Amino acid sequence: MESSYFARFKQVTPKRVSDFILEQLEEAIILKEVLPDEQLPPERELATLFKASRLAVREAIAELEQKGLIERRLGAKGGTFVLPLTANTHERTIKQIAENWNETKEMLEYRSIIEPEAARLAAARITPDHLACIRELVEKSSGEDCSRETFRSLDVRFHLEIARASGNSYIENAVRKVRTKINPGLDLMPYNRQIQLASYEMHRILLEALERRDGDRAGKTMSLHVGKTLDALSQFVE
Repeated sequence: MESSYFARFKQVTPKRVSDFILEQLEEAIILKEVLPDEQLPPERELATLFKASRLAVREAIAELEQKGLIERRLGAKGGTFVLPLTANTHERTIKQIAENWNETKEMLEYRSIIEPEAARLAAARITPDHLACIRELVEKSSGEDCSRETFRSLDVRFHLEIARASGNSYIENAVRKVRTKINPGLDLMPYNRQIQLASYEMHRILLEALERRDGDRAGKTMSLHVGKTLDALSQFVE
């Protein structure tokens, strides 16, 4: 008698080389590791970096362009450039986010478990270099001239840096995965000076806990911080 477990196996889905290239470039753009208006390397160079054909690179670039993440510019200063994600939020509707809300909600719940633990570990393991980087990100996020796109970039980098400071590659990769999935939804959230300063204050308290190596406070503050994000996005979408 065959085990019923085998019925739960997932079918194999064919994956093209261009899909692997697309995933890496899209993640880098969504996580603000490649900044708006930054030029991507030429196709030939990308093909060398990925050890893939130029055709595969071209297919990935075309998909990024279709998603509104990049644009190709002609002329002497032409090339392929990253577009500001928040500048294109009008192309993504609340309905589109709502259609994938169950998956997004699961990711946010997963985040509420992973990121507080990352903060606790970071408080014990953080290096002076990590602290200096996080401190700079927090300071930059308080300015009155902090635009929506800059704010989103600083926020993502703040959370990723804490994940790195945890010294655990599995936690870091988990946080990267979560942020890649939820950022399109977060980009739709309202932004104003009040929201900016509220986020800055939470980040400042987190930084203080990390500086004091207070793991308990760091974990509790992060839990409160990501919990507010889940509540805000839930009210926005549902």
